[in-house]
Amino acid sequence: MPDRAEIISVVEDYVKYLGSHDVDNLVALFAADAVQHEPLGVKTYRGVDEIRAFDTANAQVDFTVSLLGPISVTGKYAAMQLRVQRVGMADFAASDLFEFDENCKIVSLSVVLDPQALC
Repeated sequence: MPDRAEIISVVEDYVKYLGSHDVDNLVALFAADAVQHEPLGVKTYRGVDEIRAFDTANAQVDFTVSLLGPISVTGKYAAMQLRVQRVGMADFAASDLFEFDENCKIVSLSVVLDPQALC
């Protein structure tokens, strides 16, 4: 089981790669059979091929992200909140919940987007 420091490092890398639109390194953080719910309750991507396709399309959008607070870790789970900044839109919050496997790969990511959270 990965320890807290390892999980925090992966989440920090996730934020860095998401913000720099580095799809290859972003997708490398996921297990082969990972599941990504984004936004949660609306769309689910299964496996790295679907996650890569989503992230490739997402990388075409002009946005930046930054952490809004600390990364919280409990066992194999981590949570964090991002500020999303996009040209022509008000900043908004995204809350992400991660689950990790024994190799510290993301096996599940659930993203709650709230365009009104920072209004």
